[in-house]
Amino acid sequence: MLEDFIGVNGLKAKLFEVSSRVVSVKDVGEKVGIPSEDNAKSLLFITPENTPVLAVVLGHTRVDTKKLKSVLGVKDVRLAEPREVLEITGYEVGGVPPVSVYGVKTLLDKQVTKKDLVVCGGGDTMHLLKISPKEIIEHNEEISVEDIAKE
Repeated sequence: MLEDFIGVNGLKAKLFEVSSRVVSVKDVGEKVGIPSEDNAKSLLFITPENTPVLAVVLGHTRVDTKKLKSVLGVKDVRLAEPREVLEITGYEVGGVPPVSVYGVKTLLDKQVTKKDLVVCGGGDTMHLLKISPKEIIEHNEEISVEDIAKE
């Protein structure tokens, strides 16, 4: 699915296989040797109206739920359950990329845009994606750059 998306859209992004399963930023650092500040993680949140929102932040940061709620104009958000992540995005936890997630609003933290390239979920736990923030922005149906991270 992600490989097709990259090809059809002519992205410069590179999908690469890893030798052992990666499901977290810590795994990427330990198993692949890429520091967390060069990783981006895609986390799916659900609003009280059951609206999914994909938040993309650098690996060494966390989503600030107060900021996220403010940006979305809602009173609460919750992290999606693994089952919901798969059902909504088509990808399993640990493999969700910041592109190729249809029908879901994406919020890209402004710190991510300061990087030339980031490494992120590559569609499953055996692949990673190296992509520019510019391509993340250009190849999302509904995206906005926001201040949603806390260190």
